Amino acid sequence: IKQLGKQISINDIRSNMKTTLIFMRYLVPLQKSTTRGCLHQAKGASSGFSTFVGPSSQIPSLFLLPTYHRSATRSHSSSSSAIASSFEAPVPPESHGHPVFPHIEFNNSDNANSLTRNSDSNAVFVVSGASRGIGLQFVSSLLERTQGKIIACCRSPATADQLNNIASQHTDRIEVLPLDLEDQSTIDALGLQLTKTYQRIDALFNVAGILGDGGISTPGPERSLASIERDWLEKSLAVNIVGPTMLVKALSPLMRTKGKRKILIDNGGKQLVVIPPTDRPPTVIVNLSARVGSISDNQLGGWYTYRSSKSALNQMTRTMAHELKRQGSHIIALHPGTTNTDLSKPFQKNVQDGRLFPVKFTVEKLLDVVDSVVEENNGGFYDWAGKALPF
Repeated sequence: IKQLGKQISINDIRSNMKTTLIFMRYLVPLQKSTTRGCLHQAKGASSGFSTFVGPSSQIPSLFLLPTYHRSATRSHSSSSSAIASSFEAPVPPESHGHPVFPHIEFNNSDNANSLTRNSDSNAVFVVSGASRGIGLQFVSSLLERTQGKIIACCRSPATADQLNNIASQHTDRIEVLPLDLEDQSTIDALGLQLTKTYQRIDALFNVAGILGDGGISTPGPERSLASIERDWLEKSLAVNIVGPTMLVKALSPLMRTKGKRKILIDNGGKQLVVIPPTDRPPTVIVNLSARVGSISDNQLGGWYTYRSSKSALNQMTRTMAHELKRQGSHIIALHPGTTNTDLSKPFQKNVQDGRLFPVKFTVEKLLDVVDSVVEENNGGFYDWAGKALPF
């Protein structure tokens, strides 16, 4: 609720009976008459709030009714109230091209699938790139929103001070394991270890990625064709598309929820028989992509290797979805928006006011999307607000 631009907290309402009575007096007729009136965006209001105009003209304009828009943000029950009060997300920009998937319907966010997965103490959540930025925040947010085990993966666990600090306070829930997406042996080792220890994975967050610093110490992201270097191109593809693909290959057998029961895993020349649990909701795989990976939305050029690697990741996501749905797994590609992390720091001076997201805001919104995914969204490309993006 906004009154002359001032946020009114729930405590204000609870502590003031007169305010509560006035609020109820106008809220009830407002809800009854919305079908006869219309909703308009309030000037200065966030993208998710509208003011009612119509038959109930007696309603003061200072009362604003929260109304969901597909392109607007949504507040989840477990999201941080501090973030909701300190950061107002912009309306996602329009795209060139046409999305082929439906937008995320957030009224599905509290469905049985997400509730069951998040409340299952035996569930296993795997996060790559977990030592900093968005990956580190995924670990923290999953601690708050879920009850299961969190496998936090990074290249150098010994030097991941922030991650180790969190893990040391939650030794019963967080396990830190090595993973280098450029080293296939670490991917294979991770898959084998998780097979032996847990024999299941319920969600995989492919977060690790590489962009470059714009010429300070890396060639990428390149602004011109002449700036492309073979070594950097190969490294970008290795980290942004090859590594995530091989990780899905290694871990997806543990994500099966239907179909054949027994799975054979190679264990040093010997076959390890695994029977993942089937009495659980569809598992979910999240590939962290980027809007610049959209081919139809590319109106500026530049960023050759990064764009190409994310376009490939989007294609891989959609292709995998056709196969993975047969085993009861959903997979989506997500654009997080420009987030205040080390990855974006070299480019933040060019970001418009209000478009640089706090990392906790970003991850909470992404998890809202993940918790709302249904079969119709499988293989889709979405932004942080649940808006389908064109490939």
